[in-house]
Amino acid sequence: MLQSLHVKNLALMEETEVEFTSGLNILTGETGAGKSLLIDSLNLALGAKFEKDMLRTGAESALVELVFEQKGKAVLAKLDELGVDAEDDQIIISRKMQPGKSVFKINGETVTARQIKDLASVLIDIHGQHEHESLLHKKKHREILDAYCGNAIAEELSRVGTLYSEWKELEEALHSERMDEGAQLRERSLAEFELKEIEDAKLVEGEDEELEQLYRRMSNAQRIEEGLAECYRYSGSDSSDGAGAMLGRAIRALGEVSMYDERLQELEKEVLQAEEILADFNRELAGYIADSEFDQESFAQVEERLNRINHLKGKYGRTIPDILAYGRNRQEVLNRLADYDSYISEMEKKLEKVKEELLNACEKVSVIRKE
Repeated sequence: MLQSLHVKNLALMEETEVEFTSGLNILTGETGAGKSLLIDSLNLALGAKFEKDMLRTGAESALVELVFEQKGKAVLAKLDELGVDAEDDQIIISRKMQPGKSVFKINGETVTARQIKDLASVLIDIHGQHEHESLLHKKKHREILDAYCGNAIAEELSRVGTLYSEWKELEEALHSERMDEGAQLRERSLAEFELKEIEDAKLVEGEDEELEQLYRRMSNAQRIEEGLAECYRYSGSDSSDGAGAMLGRAIRALGEVSMYDERLQELEKEVLQAEEILADFNRELAGYIADSEFDQESFAQVEERLNRINHLKGKYGRTIPDILAYGRNRQEVLNRLADYDSYISEMEKKLEKVKEELLNACEKVSVIRKE
């Protein structure tokens, strides 16, 4: 429902606002009072052509703003299609007009004139001597009748829509599942081959990520080995310029004077702790170096396993869970084909049952419409 109309700097109007109430609203006045101008301003907001001589003398721009109460699924669907949010159950349409330029907005979002007209088609009808009334369009008749039926038909229409979608989906599924004996044999052979290929791989979720990490480490083994050796030399105490050796000298120097000041004794404890941390680090680093000796055979096994997983990803899914899900689907296909006639018969029964429910629901809707 249209709640208000706000007009500024249009023709003779400097600024005015009209509030509408539910029911019949009548604007009366003598010729030239501005009745037609109000209707023209409403049309302008909904996308009608703006002529520069419609701008109030001395004004740089004109503004028309409409506020609607937002109700109905058709309106919500249209707003969603346009990517506009409904705010506080209201729809605010505005148009700022300047010579050669117009800016349309719906709830503050800038839109095109075509989008405004699309939304207007579900918001308002303007009946005039030369207007195209929706009542004259046959495609609108059922929509108007159902709107008049109100709540009495809404639930049944929803049920018809749900049942029709279910019936259509079942009908398409049944059509795609029907196949002759030769097609069944080909489908079974393909499903068996694909399922065997997946099962033989004995995939484990997450193993691809672990293998990729291991492959990166092994393929860069030489660089890693050189970097670790250099790190160990600089952090250890085997060479005179290593951090361990330097820290040992610092500890000895501090130990010779710490007896003269309690604060120095505290600092000595801290540097001894640093020495312990560095020693632990070097032990762990030495262990890592010892455990990471490059093994060409292991590297070849990792590479082969990764290639096999990536081959399956290229055929059956982007991830291991996707591949395993595809394998389960292949098993379901084989189960259906093992008792194909019973499977098709069951689908036909289900389709017939849904069709019967759909026809009953349609009959109820027809009765309400006829009444």
